[in-house]
Amino acid sequence: MSLSLEIFAAQPDRLQRAIGSRDARLLHGLRTTSVEQWAHDDDYWAQEIAVGGPTSSSAVRAVLGGGPFDERFGHLYGSAFLNICRFLFADYELSNEYFSGFRSGWLVDVGKGLRQLGITTPQLDDLVFSGMPAPLPDSEGLGYGAWDTATCRAGLAQWQASTAQQRAELHPEVLGAVENCIAWMSEAVLLSDQTPEEFGVVAFLG
Repeated sequence: MSLSLEIFAAQPDRLQRAIGSRDARLLHGLRTTSVEQWAHDDDYWAQEIAVGGPTSSSAVRAVLGGGPFDERFGHLYGSAFLNICRFLFADYELSNEYFSGFRSGWLVDVGKGLRQLGITTPQLDDLVFSGMPAPLPDSEGLGYGAWDTATCRAGLAQWQASTAQQRAELHPEVLGAVENCIAWMSEAVLLSDQTPEEFGVVAFLG
């Protein structure tokens, strides 16, 4: 099975506060910009919608309203949460050059590479397998996670402490993926230093 990550420099707390916020302005913005995407998604999930699953619009309203949720369709609410993230942080999507169309074992390989360099504070498992934030139901087939600003800063310091010899010992593809992760953290820290907001890295695995 082929997997991909969708990565954002984002404010994890702001994103999670959207759940149950009943933010009418946010809902209006999503409706205005997502009509075509929602129509496409509804076509894709037509069979599930036919047996009681929420449409894209209904799923977004449920997430912003804090429920109610039908546990059978957790992935549709997870997709709505991803849509909210795309809307809020559209300008901050990050490269997934080494994390597009990969096998599941690839994350294990990259995690080992990070640890081999002494980069232990940011854990890939935390970034992709933390699960949807409460009160969203479990989302089978769609993972979610985040690194906060402090985690990103610590990861960058650990990277800077690694040596050229340590890096050369990694497989070139693994080193490229590690450098991809470093670029994510660097962007989050740069934004945190340039704005009053604390940015981290948010990822969706699907």
